[in-house]
Amino acid sequence: MMTLEEIKRDLDFLPEAMVEEMLSKQKEVIKRIGANLQKLNSLKAKVREALLNLGVIRDFADVVRQKSYPTTVGVDGTRSRIMQLSMDTAAVAAVAVEGLVPPREEKIWPKPHHIVKIFQLEHSPVTDELLRGLMFSCELELACKAPHRVVMLDGSYTSILVATGQCLKQRDNGPEELRNEVESRIKQTLENFRIVLTSPKIDQIFVALPKYTERKEVISLLQAEGLTDPILERIDDRGLLTICLKSQEFIGPLPLQKPQSPWHLTGVPEEYISIREEIINAMNELHVVYIKPSPVHPVLRAEIGRNIAIDERKLFILLQALLEQTVVPGIFEPYPLYIADVFVKHVHGSLLELREAAVSDMSRVNNLNLTDYFLLLHDYRSREDFE
Repeated sequence: MMTLEEIKRDLDFLPEAMVEEMLSKQKEVIKRIGANLQKLNSLKAKVREALLNLGVIRDFADVVRQKSYPTTVGVDGTRSRIMQLSMDTAAVAAVAVEGLVPPREEKIWPKPHHIVKIFQLEHSPVTDELLRGLMFSCELELACKAPHRVVMLDGSYTSILVATGQCLKQRDNGPEELRNEVESRIKQTLENFRIVLTSPKIDQIFVALPKYTERKEVISLLQAEGLTDPILERIDDRGLLTICLKSQEFIGPLPLQKPQSPWHLTGVPEEYISIREEIINAMNELHVVYIKPSPVHPVLRAEIGRNIAIDERKLFILLQALLEQTVVPGIFEPYPLYIADVFVKHVHGSLLELREAAVSDMSRVNNLNLTDYFLLLHDYRSREDFE
């Protein structure tokens, strides 16, 4: 999030007339936001009553049997691309961070708890697709190596499926270095994805936690029961349930909302078709759980496989882990995912610094025209510091 000083700096830079126009338009936006929030608030009691009548709201305190203090880990990743005049410098990174430590149980967790790859690439229109697929591949690898009871992935399973398909579809195109990396990881990536979707181990639970979502499993349920209001078309489940659920209440598991077209995974080599079919079958059996950790936290959306959805013991372990890791006011996601996110957000800035260090080192090499060298490795467009 931008600081107040950064916001003021940006406003100070813009032409005065442009700032005035933005402020006038922003006032109208604020009015519309306020009107929508008022409509939501007026609908809150009716929505809660409907959900209670449907019997889908449960209180964690009423269903938990015995606390088990599960170990947890959060996995997040990033990709970065510096688009230079002559070539690209790119990086893919993933980080796994252990959750708040339970009172007992130590696991052997092999190091490193991160993966980072840096590439020097020729320009290509498919570089972003390949990098995004590799990013999720690295996240899946770390997730499957973690020995923890509950393994949390940042984002949705849909994002992983789509990105993996787009990456595999372009695996014969783009820079050679990326093509080779993608090719070498295909089998393991598909197997890891299948494991994460199905949670085959008795003592391990995988869960995907998207921050941003458009899904409306609960709203669709309400609409099927005759509750209709235009505001329900303008909000998703997380937004609605954040104001309708009380602390430690949860809804689900509910079948995950299916896309308009069937799930598909393109670009998979012929020898891995059987794994692809297992992945698609697992996607069709995904479920979702919503839980509100506390009065000062938004509702969490947890996407889980069928093995967890039909096993209440595993479900309660998962919910306990989410509640125990979402305890810090101001941090709106489980602690390990927040820390992992903080780490990966610094990858791009670090890559820029390493690039500058490399430019400095090259100045010592003989027979180089430093002006040409500097221009060729400069960003293809000016950065905000006006270099």
